[in-house]
Amino acid sequence: MLQPSCSVCHQDETTNQCPLCERCIELAQEGNWAPELDFAVHEQMAQVLGGPIRSLKRRWENLEQFMLTTPDVDWARLRNPKEDPVRYSPFPEEEEELFIEKLNSGFGVSGYEKERLEDGYQMSNGSILSFSEGSMYVDGHRHNVQIPIRQFLLILTNKETRIGWDLVMIFLATSALYQPIRKSGEDGRYMNRYYNLFFRNNRNNRITPFDSMIQTSYVLSEHKRKLGLNPLADHHWARALLERLGSNRRPRQRMKLSKRFLRDGSNNILLDAEWLWARRWGKLNDLNEHKNVPSPIALSTKGELCFRAMTKKGSTRRAPIPPSPGLLAGLVSWCSSPHESREGEMLIATQMNWSSAYEIQEKLSPPFVKSMQFLRGVLDQFPNDTWVEGDRILVRGMIGHFYEIRLESGAHRAPFKIHGVRLGFTSPHSLCIHTGRYHRDIPIGDTIAIVVLSLISDIITAEKVNSLMMYIRSNEPQGEPQSTSRVTPKSFYSGSRGMLPDFMMFGGNQEFNKLLKPTELDDLQITSDTVFVNDWRIRPPSIRDSMFEHDDFEFGEIDFAQYNWGNRREEAQLVIVEDPPAEVEDVLENLEEEPVQELREGEGQFHRWYRTMPLVWEALSLQPIGNHVSVGGVRGVLRFQGCGLRVTIRTAQEEDAIIRFLEILGYHYSRRLNGDQVFVRRDFPIANPRQELRTLLEPLEQELGFFNIENYVIRFIEVGRPPDRMPEVDQRLHANLVDHY
Repeated sequence: MLQPSCSVCHQDETTNQCPLCERCIELAQEGNWAPELDFAVHEQMAQVLGGPIRSLKRRWENLEQFMLTTPDVDWARLRNPKEDPVRYSPFPEEEEELFIEKLNSGFGVSGYEKERLEDGYQMSNGSILSFSEGSMYVDGHRHNVQIPIRQFLLILTNKETRIGWDLVMIFLATSALYQPIRKSGEDGRYMNRYYNLFFRNNRNNRITPFDSMIQTSYVLSEHKRKLGLNPLADHHWARALLERLGSNRRPRQRMKLSKRFLRDGSNNILLDAEWLWARRWGKLNDLNEHKNVPSPIALSTKGELCFRAMTKKGSTRRAPIPPSPGLLAGLVSWCSSPHESREGEMLIATQMNWSSAYEIQEKLSPPFVKSMQFLRGVLDQFPNDTWVEGDRILVRGMIGHFYEIRLESGAHRAPFKIHGVRLGFTSPHSLCIHTGRYHRDIPIGDTIAIVVLSLISDIITAEKVNSLMMYIRSNEPQGEPQSTSRVTPKSFYSGSRGMLPDFMMFGGNQEFNKLLKPTELDDLQITSDTVFVNDWRIRPPSIRDSMFEHDDFEFGEIDFAQYNWGNRREEAQLVIVEDPPAEVEDVLENLEEEPVQELREGEGQFHRWYRTMPLVWEALSLQPIGNHVSVGGVRGVLRFQGCGLRVTIRTAQEEDAIIRFLEILGYHYSRRLNGDQVFVRRDFPIANPRQELRTLLEPLEQELGFFNIENYVIRFIEVGRPPDRMPEVDQRLHANLVDHY
């Protein structure tokens, strides 16, 4: 009788596929663009684009002709289809022809031509459209965002293609597809400089369809309001959503906002909206995010409007968008529509079928199968230094350090995370041993095999990877060295490898590890492989739950961890605590007696979210209606009107969390003062603030390595109605927690 084996790697004692191969198949599918998209949509858009043989020009022409047959372009048409939107050009006819030639050839603009552009074009509705210093002005009001000025001018100067189109509306809406915008009149003191320096490389500027819907609706309704043509209803909801969206929110926070918008039924206000794409959002009940599909519209480094599309190998390319008003009008509607709509699906299919007709990729392609067999061969080659449990791999380093490889999305979009492992403890922070971007062309099995080999030779790898070297120097080995290793713990820590490089030290080379001295290495108690591996195998498959092994002690109905925090110990042995640490119990029972100076201790995220952020929450909840706070942004200071607490906002995660605290507790944005955002408390807290707080903290499990969010939630006080006046507070809420750089 044949012994069952994995159909991929041929591992024995399994019936179909081993857990390792199953997880690798899932990760390989997650890396694809919108794998769940209906194949009929792919076939439709591949046919629309012109089939297998098509030039770039032909693709754009076919796509434009298709869009012109849909209602998605009607919003940008003039009532009279034969009307010229430009009533008066600032250029005489002959000069305009020369100007057009310069635009087509890419030559610069002369000083005389800049003066004419500043005078502007008089449009058919009476508006004046002008350009100055790279910015667009409508009736003298600056549209303070980046624009593809050359493409806009090519449309303005083309007397044939511009007929029947409202160009001002098209230009305004197009500019809202690829960048965050702000309400008119908002202080742009720092934003101009920010856009000029960091716009193209800042991840916070990635636009989702929800962002596009709000921004396009707002700029269009604002423009029509100024012309006296727009009902105030559309303008009010667009303005309100833009205020909630904020210009400083990270993409993940903006996605959360869109989900809440649909979950609580607020999208019903869009059912009667003027804009077609907004009404599509009003019909949704759920939101499906295609994380691997990039935002379709981008502005190149040359200021050219481009379309992001997929290449034959699955990477991203940018195709310049031709200056056509009908094409831009259709793209505005599609990009602002939800992915769940038919138009959203057609947009994604256009991206995926741009270079060639999309083909469903086989889950078990020959390169994938070979890579998994190669990985299994590497693991079989080192049976005494590698262990597999489900989709986790344990690797022993050269002098006895242990590492766990988890098959999940990691840094640089790599399909793995690496965590240091000790007896009874898995490090919450992953180790990055990747020096660049993950290459998706390499099969996943080959990638994991390279990682395994790198960790087996961790001492050699650490010479080029600082994070790995810091871990080895900071943590004593707990297992036996490899049988074939020529390096011992004593030789490593006492030799030149036990020194930090010059560029990481002040005052020259010094011994780094003061906790673990070379003279103490002989006294290390080494754990046997059997005990260590068995301890590792019984841990939960998710790292976020592995830290807390609960005992019978309960405090406030919350179980506390059996093991000490952190991986540094006063002794080389791991200290196992049968009862909760006394300092944790004391902090919870007598928080008001905690000295202020202790709040300044610790720079880790545990300290910030275990002590500092609960203080911020408490101070915000105790302020009465009418009191304000000022938020200084990242590296700025958070200040309170009712108490003396001052806190430096260290990261974008902290800033996003504080903004959400304010929303939960009834604060509303008021104004900007000296570059800070000022929020005033005007309402009661929202319903069930503790659940909202729990929802806010949950992503930190993945981002910051936190475990059991309930142990953090309990640190935040219960909130009720705001007090009539600010109560007297203890010394904790007058602490100065400002960082000094």
